[in-house]
Formats: sequence, C-alpha cells, structure tokens
Amino acid sequence: MEISLDRVGKLALFAAMTSREEEELLKQEVEEKYGRFRLAITFVTGTRSEVMKVVSKAAVSCALQNNVIKKAETQVHAVVHATLEAIGGIVEYIPADTSLKLKLSIVSSSNWLAVAIYGESAVHPVTNHERAGLGIMHL
Repeated sequence: MEISLDRVGKLALFAAMTSREEEELLKQEVEEKYGRFRLAITFVTGTRSEVMKVVSKAAVSCALQNNVIKKAETQVHAVVHATLEAIGGIVEYIPADTSLKLKLSIVSSSNWLAVAIYGESAVHPVTNHERAGLGIMHL
C-alpha cells in the first residue's frame, strides 16, 4: 500500500508518528517525490508545564534551522499559532505534572504550514498512552 502525503497536515502527522529509521526514509521521499514541501522534526519532553514553556520556541527554532520557514514575522507567527493549536490537542485534559515525551514535525508549502505533535503522556509510569495534535496556518 502506498500512502499519498500530498497535504501539509497529513504529511506533518505522518512524520510526527515515524520511528527514527522511518523518519530518514520519509525525509528522502519528501525530497524526491514532494519537493514543494519542507519538513523538520524535533522532540520536546518534560512535564506539561515545562513543555508549555518551551514548545513554541522549539518549533520556531527547528523551523528556522531547517529552512521550513523564512525569518519573517508572518512566518514565525504562523509557526507559533500552529504549535499552540497542536499542543492544545495534547495538553487540554491532563494535569500539570503529567510527563510528556513528544515528537514535533513542521511542514510547509508555499502557502500553508502545519505543526503536528505525537507522543506519550503519563501521570504514573503504568499509565502511558498516546496523544496527538495538529495545527495548520496560512503563510
């Protein structure tokens, strides 16, 4: 089965859910097959309150370092808002001391930007479960 990753949100979600090995293969495929997209991936871990303090900075830094966006106010603004929308899907119903281990992907095209976050949350080591969030903004 071949998966078509022809939209920024779909590609961002898929990238956030990859293993390290899959991530490298996906980056190659995006470059070869979907040249109009730019993709970057980073990780954020910590308690809910710690993650909330750093997630937007981490996303902006990752996007800039990997040329997913230009250093322009409107593009940085799009990353911040897409990140806040995505992290909202992760943290809305969890306590502040919940531990999070998250993979964050940022994808841009000429007009759109998506931030997807996928990972695990746990209040106690035996309560790990998956969480995901997606934010999309116009550039």
